[in-house]
This record gives sequence, structure tokens and C-alpha cells, in this order.
Amino acid sequence: MNSTKRSILLLIFLFAFLYGSTQSNRGCNIVNNAFKSGETLVYEMSYTWFLVWTDVGEVKFTVNSDKRFGKEHLHLKAVGKSYPFYDWFFKVRDLYESWVDPTTLEPRYFNRDIYEGGFTKENEYNFNWNKNELSVRVRRKQGANRFDTLKIDKCTYDVVTAIYVARNLDFSNVKPGKVFPVKAIMDEKVYDVGYRFLGREEKKIADIGLFKCLKFQVDVVAGDIFKGDQKIYVWVTDDNNKMPVFIESPIIVGKVMARLKSVSSLKHPLNSKIK
Repeated sequence: MNSTKRSILLLIFLFAFLYGSTQSNRGCNIVNNAFKSGETLVYEMSYTWFLVWTDVGEVKFTVNSDKRFGKEHLHLKAVGKSYPFYDWFFKVRDLYESWVDPTTLEPRYFNRDIYEGGFTKENEYNFNWNKNELSVRVRRKQGANRFDTLKIDKCTYDVVTAIYVARNLDFSNVKPGKVFPVKAIMDEKVYDVGYRFLGREEKKIADIGLFKCLKFQVDVVAGDIFKGDQKIYVWVTDDNNKMPVFIESPIIVGKVMARLKSVSSLKHPLNSKIK
């Protein structure tokens, strides 16, 4: 897999697994108090091989109010793109978006539209929580649409919604070493990945500042990106925003990193920032 694709898409795909839903089937009990409409977070994606870091692209997350499906929703959107100087090598233009209930963050509709080095894919998910069903549309390389219906459990989220659900979980009394389950759907498959709370520490983010953070480690399944013994690490602000500021992970060849580049319209004061 190309390094640019790894770097840009890992942020979108892995945030959902780094500290996603811990509620399983016991009832979601999510009430959104961590973010508001208007919030924008931008992350710079970097890749290193033999100690040389290269910034290859960015991912932008936005939250906006949107009246759709007959009621008010929050529109959660993640847009990933490679930088122009890197487009000649491997151009990436990816869109991931979800419409969710403003209070419970229960997803109603998810859309994915990606372009990766000439490869295209579209995904649409329509959630029917009365039946615990997911209606799926998939289209690859401008081909024919394929439709399917999947049974899903309560508290199963698309990968974008899972990011924002995670920011509303209560980590105030969590002890180092505690492992949480994660449940998120991607490519018509529900993934369960364990992640471990490591503790609290300070993390300096270039051009942004020094933050008090919660640090997590993720145990991943071996595949075309990761070896079986590799770990992913994520740092989240230790305040009411629970905002991701840094991700780092070794991959099969090299290492990828995502760092916060800019932020606007947070719901709460950034009390975790030390300087």
C-alpha cells in the first residue's frame, strides 16, 4: 500500500479504532457535550522512512448543523487529500461524512467517496435502528452499484461517527492498563479492536503548543498495513473537548504520524493547553 494512502487514510480509519465506542450492547448512553456545530480540526499527515519525515497531506474534520431526513442533524465530515507536490506520485482525494442525531450521535446516514491513485470507491449506509439493519450501496471503479442489507448491533458506528462518540466518553476515573472494546463498521464489516489506556502525560505539538493528554495504545490485527506486533498510539486532550492532537504508528515500512495543525470553534476552553 502506498505511503500517502497509509498516511492520509489512517487518520480517518484509525481514529475510530483508537478510542471508539466502549458501550457494546449494554445501551449507548451517549449525550453530546464535547463539541458543537462550527468546529473545525485540521491534521497534517507525515510519513518517515530512514528517519526522514515528509509531510504528504492533510485531513480536515468539520461539524455543521443540517436539516436532513425530516429533522435537525449534525453533519460530520472528514476530507483527506495529498498535497499538490505529491499528487503526481499518488493523488488522494477522500470524503467521509455522516449525519447523526445532535444529542445521542446515533448515525442516520453515512457516505464515503474516495479517489486513491486512480482507484475510486463509493459507499452509502442508511441506518434503520427500528430493525437494527444497515442498507448498503457499494460502487467500485465507476462500475455497477451493489446493494445489500446487514444486521447490526446497537452502538455500532460508522468510522466518522465513532470518532465523535469517543469524545463524549468519561475517562475521568479510568486506570492505566484498562482495555476497552471498539465496534465500528468499515467496508461492510464490523471490527472489534482492543485499546489500552496508558496514562496521562504532556505532549508538545509543533506550532500549536504543549498539552496535558490522555494516552492510548491500540492492539491491531496483522494485514497489509501493520505487522502483528506493531502498536498505534494516540494522544487526546485531557479536558472537556477530548480532542485528538497526535497519532503515531510504525507500519510495515516506515512510520506514519498525524498532528493537529489548526483548530477553531471548540465548545469548551482548551484547559489542557499548558503553553
